[in-house]
Amino acid sequence: MAGRRPKPTVLKLVEGNPGKRAINKREPKPRREVPSCPAHLGDSGKVAWGRLSVLLDRMGVLTEADGAALERLCDCYTDILECRKLIETDGRTYKTTTPQGETLIKANPAVAQLRAADSQFKSYLVEFGLTPAARSKVHASTDDDQEEDPLAEFFG
Repeated sequence: MAGRRPKPTVLKLVEGNPGKRAINKREPKPRREVPSCPAHLGDSGKVAWGRLSVLLDRMGVLTEADGAALERLCDCYTDILECRKLIETDGRTYKTTTPQGETLIKANPAVAQLRAADSQFKSYLVEFGLTPAARSKVHASTDDDQEEDPLAEFFG
């Protein structure tokens, strides 16, 4: 989908719907819940799952629908750790000799893989509101927010 990412309905309502676009009254509202950790995650992925699921639950942004995205976040983290290990072992570059006898210095493929995994990791961090800039845009509910919504009577 091209263009700007849609703003959650709750944020539109809080801001007074400045764009005056139609409000989605049937937006799904998944139950707040910590999904089970997938058994196939490796050790580092399971550690990341444990840390992140606790943090995201405390922030009030983790729901039953977020398991796959959290799994991808943990996979990206594992990829980053593996690439860092390879770079630490093999270096950022390596030397190779051409058929003509020239010595070339080439980039270790793990460097590009690390860059790609880091980019994916950052995008998942933003999705969950785990960067300072993204956190300022997230509207999460906590267990303390059990009061009735004063706008519910107007917006169903």
